[in-house]
Amino acid sequence: MSIDPSISSAVEITDEEMRSIQEAIMKRYGIDFFNYEPKSFKRRLQRIYRKFNFTSSFDLWSRTLKDKDFVHDFINEVSVGLTSLFRDPEFWQTFKNVCKEHFSDQYRMNVWHAGCSSGEEIYTSAIVWDDLGFTGKVKSIATDISSNALKTAESGKIIQAKLTEYERNLKLYNATSKLDKYFTEGQDEIIFKPKFLDKVTFRNSNLIMEDYGENQYDIIFCRNVLIYFDGPAKEKVIEKIYKALKPGGFLIIGFLDSMLSYLDDERFEYYDLRQRIFRKNNN
Repeated sequence: MSIDPSISSAVEITDEEMRSIQEAIMKRYGIDFFNYEPKSFKRRLQRIYRKFNFTSSFDLWSRTLKDKDFVHDFINEVSVGLTSLFRDPEFWQTFKNVCKEHFSDQYRMNVWHAGCSSGEEIYTSAIVWDDLGFTGKVKSIATDISSNALKTAESGKIIQAKLTEYERNLKLYNATSKLDKYFTEGQDEIIFKPKFLDKVTFRNSNLIMEDYGENQYDIIFCRNVLIYFDGPAKEKVIEKIYKALKPGGFLIIGFLDSMLSYLDDERFEYYDLRQRIFRKNNN
């Protein structure tokens, strides 16, 4: 779709217009975007205006109510993620040591990747499991609100243009590792080998609205997922995560997450603050 150059690159959106769009999405589809941090949400709306050539909030509001398929495009644009293979290699070295210390190679682990985006975090953790001899012994669920991101993650495909960066990250994590152990080469992409994804279930999910039970997971990744959420939404998600973790289970957050004030020491131990690793207290 071509973008009309006459449309401003920074469309002004009032608070009232933003709320009307949030209300339209909620009433029509039951999807709650009220908890997004307002400035961030407005920036995402401006992105949608530009991409779909909307000239007013009424255009977006009308399209949202009349076109039932448009909600998928809307969600995919609002939830654009940023991820890479072995992003923050030092973290993954530390994480590997944590798993080696606390989970034996005979242990059956349950892991949740909340906000898995296009899948690089899943592939990275699968390589760590392989290093530890855990392959086939870790059952993971990978969730995201974006259907496009989930399709990419489940396909295992990464564009060739990222190969050099990812090889460099992998070497920083483990100098002896090679990508060709884990990926096959396609025409314009590399493809993560299916055997490393056998125990991963991909599912579309709204993090705010779903319930993930109690004492289900040994590890929950929620890295840089909540940076666009407001305070009450962060607290709501943290409470869900707390319940979903097994006693002694680990929560991993991102370096960009401003969540420390929500991780009180009654619920979580600051296991490794530098690497943003927290542990559920055995209360």
